[in-house]
Amino acid sequence: MKSILDKVTRKFILGEALNFDAQASIQALTDIVSSIRTTNKRDSNRISLAKEHLRGIKRQMRSLNEKIGSLEEELNLLKEEK
Repeated sequence: MKSILDKVTRKFILGEALNFDAQASIQALTDIVSSIRTTNKRDSNRISLAKEHLRGIKRQMRSLNEKIGSLEEELNLLKEEK
């Protein structure tokens, strides 16, 4: 863990951007949460809640990507009109 933190800190200080793919991160989290095995009802409910939150985040990401696409098209049209 310390080495990962050192790498992130070094890249931040040197000004190197860290590019995270949000969709890949969400998919990785979904896989991790799905692989967790619970032994009691409370933990099962927490995992179910986490899965529901991840589904909501996926929906919001799709919606935001669609909105970005339409705004980029609109921007291109406005640039062409000038």
